[in-house]
Amino acid sequence: MSTLINFTFGLLLWVFPGKLPTKMDIAQTVGISLRTGDASQLSARFAKTIELVIDTENVEFQAIQATQARFILRSFFRKYPPHKFQFVYQGASDRLRYSTGTYEANGQIFTVYVLMRQMNDHQYAINAMHFRKES
Repeated sequence: MSTLINFTFGLLLWVFPGKLPTKMDIAQTVGISLRTGDASQLSARFAKTIELVIDTENVEFQAIQATQARFILRSFFRKYPPHKFQFVYQGASDRLRYSTGTYEANGQIFTVYVLMRQMNDHQYAINAMHFRKES
């Protein structure tokens, strides 16, 4: 009986092979990180320097090191812990991906803009993040 079960299980694995785990898409990383307020996970996908704008914190850097941006975002997430995040628009053009979303925290709403650029290794890295508070 156990031989029959093993044979059946083996046959099912052969007919319906499992999908190998793949690296999480950058848009998924951005969405999950903003929903959970995880600055470390988000900053792991930053380019070496990024443009970072957070209007409520008077943060406006044209080029800031990824490590510094992580600390600023960690502070932002503590002050404005996420309640909800959803993408409103996602698009792409040659070697670029861009997303706009709505970030809700403590009864406040922010529009989030993210620009991602394809690097030489064909992976995408975050080049710009803007958080603009809705009036």
